Amino acid sequence: MEEQQAIVAAKEGDVAALERLLEAGALGPGITDALGAGLVHHASRTGHLDCVKFLVQRAQLPSNQRAHNGATPAHDAAATGGLAELRWLVRNGGCGLQDQDASGVSPLHLAARFGHPALVEWLLQEGHEATLETLEGALPLHHAAVSGDLTCLKLLVAVHRR
Repeated sequence: MEEQQAIVAAKEGDVAALERLLEAGALGPGITDALGAGLVHHASRTGHLDCVKFLVQRAQLPSNQRAHNGATPAHDAAATGGLAELRWLVRNGGCGLQDQDASGVSPLHLAARFGHPALVEWLLQEGHEATLETLEGALPLHHAAVSGDLTCLKLLVAVHRR
């Protein structure tokens, strides 16, 4: 029951509810959904930076916890367009800029796939390799082309031309 409350609170960015659960000793890295995504994943994918910070700094949950598919909260932030969350997770939370999931997908692949040019630009500026391949050999450029996002595609083509 408390586990489900914690997941809902993380999804909704309800820091007060998470604070109560923490005080009751009911928060921990073992709280995950059926796919292995933890509380930091849920807060990251729903754009709740204050919640991400609380969970990592106060509740001391791992910011780089991996779901069953190998995705970190940085992957979730990149897929959903959470630049503030992604930036914090990489700079302060211990997630790697180029962390790959079990299929070799990185945050840059996801930002390109889901059409988030601000994230693509930031990841490239921070030094993410544009030539990082998935296990199937796909580049972030391929993901941008499949999604049809021309801005992401142009950013990635420009890097490949250098």
